Amino acid sequence: MSKPKPFQPSNILLVEVPPQFIALCEASGASPQAALRGMAAMLCGLRYDEDNRLVPLEDAIA
Repeated sequence: MSKPKPFQPSNILLVEVPPQFIALCEASGASPQAALRGMAAMLCGLRYDEDNRLVPLEDAIA
């Protein structure tokens, strides 16, 4: 089985977010970009592993 390719952005999307979202990201130490990528991945049933590769969520339990 081949390894998934590392994350490489292929599309750029400009999203307006409320200031509370930016404050929450700053308080947690996450960048807004990383937080939004993580949310989008979860909606797709994926997560980022330690090598910044997208993998299925069920592998997180193993």
